[in-house]
Amino acid sequence: MKKLKDIMATCLTAAALCMLPLPTLAQTLLEAGKTDVGVLYLDGDSVNTVKKDGKYYLTFFAEEKYTDQKFLASLRQGEDMQNAASGISLYLFNTFGSAYFIGASYIVDADGKVCADLGADTTLKYVGNDKTLRNAYTMALKILQRQSGKW
Repeated sequence: MKKLKDIMATCLTAAALCMLPLPTLAQTLLEAGKTDVGVLYLDGDSVNTVKKDGKYYLTFFAEEKYTDQKFLASLRQGEDMQNAASGISLYLFNTFGSAYFIGASYIVDADGKVCADLGADTTLKYVGNDKTLRNAYTMALKILQRQSGKW
């Protein structure tokens, strides 16, 4: 019964999120680079650090504005996705910037209203040769250094 209540609470939360806009991303959107389906922008005001399981992570929100028309057309075929325009994700990078995981991820419309809650993906992913993610990490690190007054 507890499991059923948990599932129902999750469904109600997801339904409520679909009706409310996400908190607007800050005015400080910085272009990190191109992705396979759009352009990734770092929210400079969201850069922070968190400690999880004894490890520190560099965190920030990023918005991927979709520009690939075939991708958008395919995405918009889903239920409640007719106005999908971009994805917003919370990135958590390890200390060296070589790996990350996603703490939260949403598909939103142009007004910032949630079309889909994709949840978290805590599988550690390696940045490898992804120049856009490397650039986003470097930009966030520089912002953090400025915030701490070490620059």
